[in-house]
Amino acid sequence: MLERFKQLLGEMNRGIYEKETEISLSLLAALAGESIILLGPPGVAKSMVARQLKTAFRDAQSFEYLMSRFSTPDEIFGPVSIQKLKTSDTYERAVEGYLPTADVVFLDEIWKAGPAIQNTLLTVINEKIFRNGNREMHLPLKLLVAASNELPAKGEGLEALWDRFVIRIESRPIKLEKNFRAMLLESHADFSGSTGVLGYADFSRSTEGVGHADFADNADFFGSMGKSGSTDSTDFSSPTDFTDFSDLKITAEEYAEWAEKICKIGVKEEVLDAISAIRKSLRAVNVDEAAERRNIYVSDRRWKNIVRLLRTSAFMQDREEVDICDLLPIYHCLWQEPEERDAIRSIVIRALFSPFAEKLVEMKNALAEDIKYHRVRRNPDDGRDYEGEIETLSDGLTSLERQLGENLFVSSDDNTEISVYLRDFYKELAFTRQDTMKLYEA
Repeated sequence: MLERFKQLLGEMNRGIYEKETEISLSLLAALAGESIILLGPPGVAKSMVARQLKTAFRDAQSFEYLMSRFSTPDEIFGPVSIQKLKTSDTYERAVEGYLPTADVVFLDEIWKAGPAIQNTLLTVINEKIFRNGNREMHLPLKLLVAASNELPAKGEGLEALWDRFVIRIESRPIKLEKNFRAMLLESHADFSGSTGVLGYADFSRSTEGVGHADFADNADFFGSMGKSGSTDSTDFSSPTDFTDFSDLKITAEEYAEWAEKICKIGVKEEVLDAISAIRKSLRAVNVDEAAERRNIYVSDRRWKNIVRLLRTSAFMQDREEVDICDLLPIYHCLWQEPEERDAIRSIVIRALFSPFAEKLVEMKNALAEDIKYHRVRRNPDDGRDYEGEIETLSDGLTSLERQLGENLFVSSDDNTEISVYLRDFYKELAFTRQDTMKLYEA
């Protein structure tokens, strides 16, 4: 299973610049049955993420719409059926080709939608149900991706909808200079379809029946699908490297089967302990060295949804239980404002390594006591085996760092932050190892 998802994500990231985190977490959200919101300025390929997610599912239907304050429910959920109204006096929408029949949905500028649309979306996202007239439709919806260049306005009753988006990602412009230059040099001629990159003809087919958004408005995203520029180390420029993508796509039968298996994934006690520690730390978050710490509220519903994501992460990586290494990406689920993200990531990293830190503190205190009372050792077998404990601790740190590095949903930036945190940890271990030599001094 793990290898399949690695290949699938590799194909979905093919030719797209620096969107690995957005695409991988969107796939995670889709398999967990949750939703995701992308925050960022116009022109950073937010809509492309949603379009790529459609390619992960076999025979998937999609719907895409750019919201405005003039948008009506008819444009999202389908117009009222005049025929039904005439023949049976029934108020029903003709939903075919609209959101209620889509597997993957992309709603841009989500906060510009009116209350009627937003209230309906609450039920759609949370329960996967759409009330059409006097009947309930169980939706095929696997993933709803929303996007905006701003946070929801405070005091306008948007908190409930904001809370429904379990994963929140700040989508940014291209950072690496080589990728930026490659993007500048692309042209529409790159859409030949000969490299395995989604070509223009393929793109046209992928948007059939996706609603009534004006795709011409998104022409700036066409250039982000060129032949090169992926930050993945694999060279995707050669047609011979292309895998049969259709074999990797997820069928409806697999999706239903996996949903049952995900529910049976266990959660280790140490993961629950870490979640409790994170939850407690969120009451006083230090953001940008501000004098006043923030109390960041996370609803019980979000925590429950987060555990669903963790179970899905474990399933996708061939584990029968949620391990501590699955936990790091949840910082994308916890922030309320983008500037809180890095501080919360640090909280999560500390929680992951907290058992090691507690062990180190306990060991250093015991060692200091031994040194204080001049308990001189004649050989290494005398007293507590500090050297052995240090080696065990070091091996545990290295093992967890490696597991995090192999996690499908941990980004290169995350790994950098882990390395920065562990740098000081390893220094303390080295100092402690030096201190053990004092036990042998006469």
